[in-house]
Amino acid sequence: MDRSAFYLSIFLILRGELPPSKLGLDNDVDCDITKINASEIRKDLDQVTRSLLSKALAQFYENYGFEAEERPDNLVTMVAFMAQLARIESEESLKGQLRFLNTHLLPTLKYAVEICPSLRQIYEILAEDAKTLKLILVGNVRR
Repeated sequence: MDRSAFYLSIFLILRGELPPSKLGLDNDVDCDITKINASEIRKDLDQVTRSLLSKALAQFYENYGFEAEERPDNLVTMVAFMAQLARIESEESLKGQLRFLNTHLLPTLKYAVEICPSLRQIYEILAEDAKTLKLILVGNVRR
């Protein structure tokens, strides 16, 4: 499965349109994902930074030609962005994916798991994906 299809599958699982078993996940997501917004749950950021997070995410998206239809800081929107970004086959896209995963998506998921434990497997899979991306990029640098 290519990276874009992988993230599209995660997106569809979060929206309840694809059974988690299609990605080998054990359980359904049993919470209202539409209410998981980074600006509200990221405890690692101070209040001022959280208040600017939606704007920063919208700018990140714009830099890669993505326009959010929903809240830019919503978990589903963030995964949709990754699916779009992964469609671009370039080293720059891979760098953007890794930066987005480490800076925004994984920290958001880390705190989302506290609210919705059924997201743990998705968090773990995406954390592994970040490690894989890093290895890919290190391999590209050495060539």
